[in-house]
This record gives sequence, structure tokens and C-alpha cells, in this order.
Amino acid sequence: MRHYEVKSTVWSNPRLWAVSLGETLAWAGLFYLFPASLIRWKLHFDWSISELSGALMIALIVSGITGIGSGKLIDKGLGRALMSGGVVLGGVCLLFIPMVSSLEEFYILWAVVGIAMGACLYDPCFAILTRHYSSEAKEPIVMVTLFAGFSITFSFILSALISSVFNWETSFYVFGVLLCFLAAPLFWIGISVDTKVKPLAAGIFSESKSLVSFFRGLIVRPIFWGLSILFTTFALNHIMLISQILPLFESKGASSTSSVLIASAMGPMQVGGRVGLLVVEKRLKREFNIVWVAIFSCLVLVCASGMLYYSETSLLILGVFVLFQGLSFGIINLVKPVIVATLLGESNFGFISAIVGIGYILGFAIAPGVSGLISDLWGLDALIATSFLTALLGLATFSGVILKSRNVINF
Repeated sequence: MRHYEVKSTVWSNPRLWAVSLGETLAWAGLFYLFPASLIRWKLHFDWSISELSGALMIALIVSGITGIGSGKLIDKGLGRALMSGGVVLGGVCLLFIPMVSSLEEFYILWAVVGIAMGACLYDPCFAILTRHYSSEAKEPIVMVTLFAGFSITFSFILSALISSVFNWETSFYVFGVLLCFLAAPLFWIGISVDTKVKPLAAGIFSESKSLVSFFRGLIVRPIFWGLSILFTTFALNHIMLISQILPLFESKGASSTSSVLIASAMGPMQVGGRVGLLVVEKRLKREFNIVWVAIFSCLVLVCASGMLYYSETSLLILGVFVLFQGLSFGIINLVKPVIVATLLGESNFGFISAIVGIGYILGFAIAPGVSGLISDLWGLDALIATSFLTALLGLATFSGVILKSRNVINF
């Protein structure tokens, strides 16, 4: 994948097709297989939901830490080996999970899965695409997320089918094999050798400007904190609601069947948001300002939580909530790497992206525990209100930073 003829070649580029399919399998096996298996694990191991959810929290925290090292490896041109090796590591862990006999072993394996997540999920993938396509990375990222947006549907359906015919253990064996022998080769084929690597002396981390001084210069910038808070609040809002989505819908009067059907539309709505943005831009023959796209998506996220709060006994309003929630989260994942490159620069982008993304990953990690605690202590309406305030915080903080920086940055 090189920086050339993006608009005309993206959708016919076999390398991008390979990366897209590999990323779909990686998300399905390393992330969505966890919530898809949660109830089965509870029955099999007799561990509580909170104990089981701790494993995902550990995995995502490790993923956030691993992401920093992954970013540095990408900047050195090792993205191909990183993503291929990472997905193999995750696949091997899935093969061993059915063999665990204690909660400690379960946690250890998911901690290793966290390393795999940090090596091959969206952040490293988008960093690689952004290095190759620079400011024109949006359409390649859309292609990848178009496929990966259906990973939740693929994971839930395939794992449920295999578990009903055989058992949950077999579903992990199947996903482990898919990751090792299909996703890994797809990544290897799709990610070519990085031709943008520069000698250390020519990069930003030269003798005259060390990594430490660069990091210090990064974290004192208001834009850095504005982006970090924006991404963190998005992750907290979305995962707090997703982790409790079925109980939330049922508390609003939806039947169990209706809840599952409505919730399953979240993935397609994310895809729809990404594709819709591109389609509107093509029809208008111009690209929207990336900063205002991010602000718009956060505003829609705020509206989504408001719709959910007032959706009593209305399937239509629940459907609008899923539309708004999926659309906003889909768009922010699309623009996330592009806006980071636009506002913070492209030099050593892998490192910058990883640092900015720490809050995003940690938001993912703590959200299930936070939502469970709030719903247990104060109820599901309190959870929805918290998600609303979280999204509002992200919108206010990022908008305020942008307004104060409008004379410093070009947007």
C-alpha cells in the first residue's frame, strides 16, 4: 500500500481487501467473542459476570500499554510483522482458553490477548494506513471499517451457531484457527514493506530532540488533551451502553427478541455512518472539515443518550437511538486517525496515535465495570444519564479547545 491514486484505486486494491478481511476476523475473535461468550462462561465456570468482565478490562488495559510499543514499531517500518504476529498470538490464546481451570489462568490468557489487541486492532491498522496515505487515509480506513463493522454480527452468529451444535469450547477452537491461518496471512499479504521509514537522524527523534522532549512537548499542547478527552468520553459512553444494551432495552419495554434484533443493528449503523459520510462528500464534491465532523459526531452521541432516556415503550425511539449511537461511533472511528494527523502532525504518527489513544483504550477497559457498578447501585436510568453527561463532557471540552486554538491551528 503506497501513497498514490487513493481515490481511484482504494476499492480495487487487493491489499486493502486483505487488510479489511483480516481486521474483521481480528475484531470478531479478539474482542466481540468475549461478550458473545459471557453468559455461556457464567454457566460453565460458575463465575460472576463482574469476575468474568475483569478479564476484558485487563485485556484492554494491556492493549493500551502495548499500543505505545506498537506505534514505535510501526514508525520503524515493522507494521507488517507486528499485525501478523499479533493476530497469531491472539489466535493461540483462544485455543488455550477452553482449557483454563481457574480465574487466574483466565485472566493471564486474556492479558496476553490484550497484547495481541494492541498489535493488530484498529489503532495500529489505522496508523499504518495513515503513514501510507497521509491526509488521504480516510477512504482506505472507511474500506477497512466497512468490513470490520460487521465483525460483531459475524462473531455473535458464528459463535452461537457453533455453541448450539457443539459447545462454546469448539467456537474458540474455530476462531483460533481462523486467526492463525486466515487473518495472519491476510495481514501479511495486505501490508507491504513500509517505504516511508527514514533514518533516525532525519526523524523527529534526532540527537537534538529526544523522545522525552518530544513527549513533553506533546502533552503540554491543549489540542492533545482535547483529542484525548474526546476519544476517552466516546469510548466510555459507547461501551457503558453496549455492555448493558439488552437489559437497557428490556427496561424500556422491549421484548427479549426485539432487544436482540434492535441491538444487532448497531454494527450496520456504524458502517452506515462511515459510508454515509463518504457518499455525501462525493455527492457534494467536497470534503467536510475534519474538526467539524468530529464535533458533529459528538453532538449526535449526546442526542443518542437523550433519546434512550426518553424511549419508554417506544421501539421506534429505541431504533433512532441505535441509529444515532452507531452513526456517531462509526464516524469518530473513521476520522480519529485523520484528525490526529491533521492537528498533531504526521511525523512519528504511530507513536503520537498510540499516546492519544491511551484514554480511548482505557475507556473501553473500565466502561463495563463502571456501567455495572452504576446500574447495580442506582439503576439503569442513572447509567443512561451518566452516559449522556460523559458525551456532553467530551463535546464541551473538545469544542472549547478548538475555539481557543482557532488562531493557532488551521481548520
